[in-house]
Amino acid sequence: MFRIYLRDYEQRVSEKTNTGDSQAAIAAFSALVNRTDLDGQKVMAVITKNGSPVAHHKFNAREDDREFYWRGRITQLPIYPEAGRPAELEGGKRVQVYLDSESLAIAAKLGNSNVSDGIRKALKQAE
Repeated sequence: MFRIYLRDYEQRVSEKTNTGDSQAAIAAFSALVNRTDLDGQKVMAVITKNGSPVAHHKFNAREDDREFYWRGRITQLPIYPEAGRPAELEGGKRVQVYLDSESLAIAAKLGNSNVSDGIRKALKQAE
C-alpha cells in the first residue's frame, strides 16, 4: 500500500492519497511535487510503500539536492516490487546506520535502490 501526502514543519499531514497501484502513487506524488505554490516553504511531499519511506520532496530544497528534490526526476523514483519494508531475514537484525550522501548513493546503486541490499552486496564483495 502506498501513502502519498503533504507534511508541514509542525508534522501536520494533508492531501492524503492511499493506493495499492504504483502508477497511481507516482501520479499522486508527481502532482504534489509539481506544485510551485509551495516552493520555498517548509513543507514536504512524502511517498511511502508498506509504511517505509520511498521519497521525500522538500519544497525548500535546492534543485541539486538529489535526496530531497524530486521535481523533474519522478521517473527515477525507487518504486519496484521489493520497495518498502523487507521480509525478515533469517538470522537478521534491524540496525540503523549513518552514511554520508556519497556512501548512501553507492549503496542504493549497488542494491537497485535498496540501500540494505547494497550494503549486503558491498560486504560480500569485501570478503
